[in-house]
Amino acid sequence: FHRLAQCAPAPVGHRCPAMKPTLAAAITATCVVEPALAAGVLRQGGPGSLLARTTRFLFGGGSGGLTHYGDTACACIGFDRIPGETVVVFEEESNGTENASGELSLVARRTRAGPPSGLTSSVQVSYPADLGAHCEPWDIDRHPKCTGDRDSQPDWCNEPWCYVDPCKCNLPVLPTISDYVPEARYHGTPLFFSYATCGGKNSYSEVVPQIGNRKCKCIGLDNVPGSVKVNLELAGGKKKTISFPGDFGSTCKAWDEPVHPSCTTADAPRWCFQRWCFVDPCECDIDEFPKVTTYLPDAKYQGKSLYYSYETCGSKDFFEDKKACTKQENEEDCRKHRLKNGSNKCAWTGEKCLGWELVEHPLCVGKVKKSAAA
Repeated sequence: FHRLAQCAPAPVGHRCPAMKPTLAAAITATCVVEPALAAGVLRQGGPGSLLARTTRFLFGGGSGGLTHYGDTACACIGFDRIPGETVVVFEEESNGTENASGELSLVARRTRAGPPSGLTSSVQVSYPADLGAHCEPWDIDRHPKCTGDRDSQPDWCNEPWCYVDPCKCNLPVLPTISDYVPEARYHGTPLFFSYATCGGKNSYSEVVPQIGNRKCKCIGLDNVPGSVKVNLELAGGKKKTISFPGDFGSTCKAWDEPVHPSCTTADAPRWCFQRWCFVDPCECDIDEFPKVTTYLPDAKYQGKSLYYSYETCGSKDFFEDKKACTKQENEEDCRKHRLKNGSNKCAWTGEKCLGWELVEHPLCVGKVKKSAAA
């Protein structure tokens, strides 16, 4: 039982220390368990076993079914099974602005005094008081877009989700800030929700990951006004200076598609449409190593060269850069490449060529294994 359960004396779960598989010990704390694992316990121990009875006692069963409190790496938060209601107001903007799908945009917020002034219309929806405290498709038959004909409803209506602590959510898909209860706070931060912790798919929010994989997050400042000048070396040795937005590379986005000369033609290469961002090579723990950018060769991040990654944004790297460290097939060619200030751009591991920081920088120790030949 100890292997399957996770104690949650506070809204965020903690491992049960030295918990014994007895009913007396089990009922001293409130715990969460994966429904599939709980079902397995019931099958293995038999319906009459002490372990099965304990599981049903803590997690429900029978006609009510099992309550799912999320992945143990990203537990649901909040008070479950409390009476009352949470009123969410879906507001239609006063200017009648339509979104990309042609529907009037709806903004959700919690209210005590009814709809605010200056709006043409609004819809108040009553959700349970324990909204988001456990995994459930909370929006079905409640959200204005999730009522009526099931076949015409968005996919997210049927997906389970719950509120989570973003600081204690170790899942590949990052949680998203909630717009249902914007005034609410948990440990001083706005409420975040997650479909992933409940095994659901987030088709409600913008495409994720927006700031990269949790093991290799994007760096930089988002929504910065202004522009960044980039000197490009095009085919045939031609050079051209172009302007990217001021927050260039700070989030996962297909930054090249609207700007790069190669991406403005009818036969634009596929790398134009791939999302990428700048990352810290020493804080990147994903399969594909990040690469030193040629866009801003003199730029630094905490004293290190500027690196980028497609993989952290869930994209494929089709970008063709013959000067990239990873394109150098032997040690001699690898060591030839230097930055404008004369320092090394690349380093040889004994087997392959990577960005110098990945191999030699003190903060990146352990990121790459160097062979004895290096």
